[in-house]
Amino acid sequence: MNVRKHIALAAAAAAVSGGLALAPAAGASAAPAPAKHASVTVQRAPANCPRTYLCVYPRTNFKGTPKKVRSNNRNLKPYGGAFNYPLSAYNNGSQCSVTVYEKPNYRGRHAKLNRGTGWRLIGSNLMTIYSNKWCVR
Repeated sequence: MNVRKHIALAAAAAAVSGGLALAPAAGASAAPAPAKHASVTVQRAPANCPRTYLCVYPRTNFKGTPKKVRSNNRNLKPYGGAFNYPLSAYNNGSQCSVTVYEKPNYRGRHAKLNRGTGWRLIGSNLMTIYSNKWCVR
C-alpha cells in the first residue's frame, strides 16, 4: 500500500472514531438523546400507564411500578422512585410530546419523548428525571 493511501485510511479511521466518540456527548445535551438510541413506537401503551400520563419506570421495557405525571412539574425530586434512576419511560399523553429534564426547574440535560412512544432503555443519557414540561417547541 502506498504512503498516501495509508495516510488517507488512517485519517478516515480517526475521523470515524472521533465522530463516534463525540456522538453520545453531543446527543446527551440535545433534546432527542434517548429517543435517538432507544425510542420505540409501541402499538399500545403499557397497561399500567393511563391515558394522558408520562410514565417513568424503575426497570427497562416498561417494567415495575411507574411514577406517573400529567402536567408540567418543576421539581419531581421529592417523589423519588423511578425519577431518581429512570430506566424506561412512555408518553401516553393526549396531544403532544413531553420534554424531560435531568434537573429541577427545567434545567440540565433534556430529551423530548413524542406522544405514543417510549424509551425501553434510557441508559446513561438521563441519570434522573427531575422536571418535565409538555408541548415544548
